Amino acid sequence: MSNFEDEWQEHEPVATMPAPQVSTYNSREYRPSRGRGSFGGVRGRGNDNNWRDRGNNSNEGGGPSNRRNFQQNDGNKKIISVPSNKVGRIIGKGGSKIRELESETEAKIKIGDSNGNETDVTLFGTSDAVSKVEGLINELTEDYRPPARDRHNDSANSGGSGDFLKKNDSGVEVIDWDKLNAFYDEQQQNRWQNLPPIIKDFYKEDPQVAAMSPTEVARWRRANNDIQVKRTFDDKPGLRPVPNPVLTFEQAFQHYPEILEEIYKQGFKQPSPIQSQAWPILLRGEDLIGIAQTGTGKTLAFLLPALIHIDGQTIPRDQREGPTVLIMAPTRELALQIDKEVSKYQYRGIKSVCLYGGGDRKEQIKVVAKGVDIVIATPGRLNDLVMARHLNIINFSYIVLDEADRMLDMGFEPQIRKSLFDVRPDRQTVMTSATWPAGVRRLAESYMKDPIQVNVGSLDLAAVHTVTQQLLFVEEDDKEKVLLEFLTNMEPNDKVIIFCGKKATATHITTELSIKGIECQSLHGDRDQSDREAALEEMVDGTVNILVATDVASRGIDIKDLTHVINLDFPRHIEEYVHRVGRTGRAGKTGIALSFITRSDWAHARELIKILEEANQEIPDELEQMAQRFEAMKLRREKEGGGGGRGRGGRGGGRRDRW
Repeated sequence: MSNFEDEWQEHEPVATMPAPQVSTYNSREYRPSRGRGSFGGVRGRGNDNNWRDRGNNSNEGGGPSNRRNFQQNDGNKKIISVPSNKVGRIIGKGGSKIRELESETEAKIKIGDSNGNETDVTLFGTSDAVSKVEGLINELTEDYRPPARDRHNDSANSGGSGDFLKKNDSGVEVIDWDKLNAFYDEQQQNRWQNLPPIIKDFYKEDPQVAAMSPTEVARWRRANNDIQVKRTFDDKPGLRPVPNPVLTFEQAFQHYPEILEEIYKQGFKQPSPIQSQAWPILLRGEDLIGIAQTGTGKTLAFLLPALIHIDGQTIPRDQREGPTVLIMAPTRELALQIDKEVSKYQYRGIKSVCLYGGGDRKEQIKVVAKGVDIVIATPGRLNDLVMARHLNIINFSYIVLDEADRMLDMGFEPQIRKSLFDVRPDRQTVMTSATWPAGVRRLAESYMKDPIQVNVGSLDLAAVHTVTQQLLFVEEDDKEKVLLEFLTNMEPNDKVIIFCGKKATATHITTELSIKGIECQSLHGDRDQSDREAALEEMVDGTVNILVATDVASRGIDIKDLTHVINLDFPRHIEEYVHRVGRTGRAGKTGIALSFITRSDWAHARELIKILEEANQEIPDELEQMAQRFEAMKLRREKEGGGGGRGRGGRGGGRRDRW
């Protein structure tokens, strides 16, 4: 949430306005109207009159003012008084909050006179609109009182036991955090105990699955990408054994024929390995960590059990206080991709909404207010709506953190923790990730209870084996020429994503290709959300066959007939190389990944060799030589006391090593 106090300081002081002519009536001063040209004052941001238009403040009825009694009603106009130091919360940065309030309530707001401690705010509109916007303004101006300090003051005045202060060794009064945290935990427990219980176990094991011997299960797991299954943390006494995998859709969902019918409509023949092992775990109500590469069916693995979970709760859906399932994704594209997948499966009228920055916030809030069962959200927009109280996180009972490693890479951990602060502890939690770094493990320890971890393939970083990885060693200045030569020789049915390291590079390449008559689209963070969606849609429907993108497209993009990935710039992190490569070769098809390698990429050579070896790809002699030279340079630097190289290009120590 924005810091409204700071935002208020950004506006011009009221005193800069010219003083209007003053007339007197019944010993009170009234100021003539300056006109009704700007009710809300949200259009001309640089004009102070927009915020404090002094019209419509006169006592048109001729009676005495009721301003001292906090508010005055005049038909569909209402004047309220708010503390002057909190007006900034109503205005927001650059008028953003006042526009949001007017848009959400269809009322008009005008900031008026200030007598120093209080400021008049005039509300216009229908009775319902005025009442609604007044309630929202009251929330904005009152919710900032620290509850712990208020409680302490109340108890201190009454001599009660709620004192959260203590004296330290120096005799200074400080906050007793242990007592305050204990009080908070007690209050949270009381809130959670009043919530309806969660039903999580919907699994009825098929007799054939139950009859599988440990040897048969181990053989099946080895044959299906060497699946490894275990309890992530301590295997406590009393926990149930990990369930056997299901081998068919019927074994998983025979008791849910409507789910089976939806699966049949999609034309799938059999479950993917992650689905076969994940469905029994999730249907049984266990927490799950799924470690698998992109394109392996992770979305459907957690989605179908979520549908059953939603429908199986004791409280009817139309009587619940909020949505049941939350799916968090790192990027808009991945959130929209999940939303598209959800829309394919119609099950008992379950509704979803996709919340992401860049989308129509007002419309998203309206959809949430009307009632949905599944919320798919990016961390930033989710945190925004949770903090604005449009969404109550405590009602979610099935939570998915999709692509958790990517969310942490993008710095979203604070937003995730802030949004999930009030989440009930007995929920079911699912986490998916392509890798298993320390940050993801830390997140799992915070939000999961005795999770079962399913690793599809090795935990080491690995690219999908259906992609042929090729390297092309070029000089930096030759990249565009080589790229153009490749594109002019494309087959008519080829589809290509070209990954660039910078947004400026992506824009430049798109412009150059367009000038040369090569149709293409671009996808990067500087484009509006509508343009990003249009670019992706044109790639999917075949309007264009070339997409120039940054790493914002390395995850969450599912173009089933994508034939090539070109790394025009090698990524800064080897993990992103794996995810870029994973855009092609999906759903059992093959693809080609072509990477341009320059002298400045030598720091990644050894890591790249490991990935090529794991996927049984050809390793060029030039790449091995690059790795050896970089390692020799690091050893030489260490001997000279200069430390290792500085990554891309190995520069540092005031000199440049030869490649």
